[in-house]
Amino acid sequence: MYQEKMKAEEDASINAAVGTTYLQGGIKRTVLQKTEYPEGYVVNCNVIEVPNGESASPHFHPGLEMTYVLDGEFDLVTKGKPDKRFKPGMSYMVQGCDVHFARVVGDKPIKLLCVFINREEEPVAKVVGKPEVR
Repeated sequence: MYQEKMKAEEDASINAAVGTTYLQGGIKRTVLQKTEYPEGYVVNCNVIEVPNGESASPHFHPGLEMTYVLDGEFDLVTKGKPDKRFKPGMSYMVQGCDVHFARVVGDKPIKLLCVFINREEEPVAKVVGKPEVR
C-alpha cells in the first residue's frame, strides 16, 4: 500500500499543472509556474507548506532545488550533513540526489518558495521514507 501511495505521489509531481495543489511526502505543494527550459529540462516554481510540529518525509530531487524561506522556522535535515536551522528571509540550495527533509521547529507552519530544475521525464521529488513521528 505504501509503495502504491508513493507511486501515485510521484506521478502527481510529474503531471501537475500550474495552479495544482497536491500532497507529496507530508507536504502541500502548489505549482506556481512550470516551463520547459532548456530543452529536455523542466523548471518548476512551487510554494511548499509543512504544518507546525510536523516533518516532511525524507526525499530527494533528481535535479536541483533552490529555496527561499517565506514563513516559519525549521531544521533542514540532510543525510550525512549537520542539521541547519532556517528562518524567514534565508535561502539554500540542495544538490540533486541529496536525501533531506524539513523538520518544523517553531509554533508556525513553514512556507517555502522553491524552484526545481530537473529532466522532463523525472518527478520533482522522490519520497524515500516516512516522516518522523513527533
